[in-house]
Amino acid sequence: MNLIHAIKVKLYNAIRLYRWKVIRRLLDPQGKTLLDIGCSELFFYQRLKDRYEITLADCDPQHERIQRQDVQHLEYADRSFDIVLCQQVLEHVADPVRALGELQRVTRRQLIISVPYEPFFSLARFCHWEKNHLWAVTPRALEHHLGPPASERKIFFKRYYVGLWTFPASSRSDGGRLTTGR
Repeated sequence: MNLIHAIKVKLYNAIRLYRWKVIRRLLDPQGKTLLDIGCSELFFYQRLKDRYEITLADCDPQHERIQRQDVQHLEYADRSFDIVLCQQVLEHVADPVRALGELQRVTRRQLIISVPYEPFFSLARFCHWEKNHLWAVTPRALEHHLGPPASERKIFFKRYYVGLWTFPASSRSDGGRLTTGR
């Protein structure tokens, strides 16, 4: 079992590093504050701590720097953060639509979301060693709730989706929610 665990860790680290290379190019250099929700390993924190004022949050903090927060009920004021990162979280929560609303509410400028790209009940999902995904959050569902992304990519053999939503100040009203006319 140690060999299987070691392989899983190496694969996960390779995916995370690849995702980092994509996301770092999307980050707004004008942003000052950043919320990293679901950041249990501090991977992005180590790479961003000198560039942004970072708030770390997770439902099950594994480090003293990380605040205990539920993405479905964030305890932050509207538009608290210039940039919000939410990576590999939405597929694990009971109500991803509510979580999207909360993420959008606390975002001032940029919301970056990554989710597994599972367009249907894929063979990869069927064989996945961790069966803890409650939902397959699709790019279409994200667009339905957040509007069209400013940028999107399917990465790592099209197995993961990364989307960027920008919220210019002129389009923000109604308590921090983007008004899309829906």
